[in-house]
Amino acid sequence: MEAWMIVQILVSVAVIIVVIFQPRKAGLGGGIFGGATRADRSSKFKSLPILGKLTVVLSVIFMVLSLLFAFLLI
Repeated sequence: MEAWMIVQILVSVAVIIVVIFQPRKAGLGGGIFGGATRADRSSKFKSLPILGKLTVVLSVIFMVLSLLFAFLLI
């Protein structure tokens, strides 16, 4: 179980890093404080840049791991 928790921690850190490095129209550091993204304007996954796709994939992995831990620990 500890190995899966380490994987979840690594995935969560990766999500944070990918979100921070996403380019924003507001300028440098815009990912830290929010702002409009390309994902807000369109709902197509194919039109997202690579960092946007990576954010979606890592977020889904994080959510699945969190739900898995929640149901295994009950």
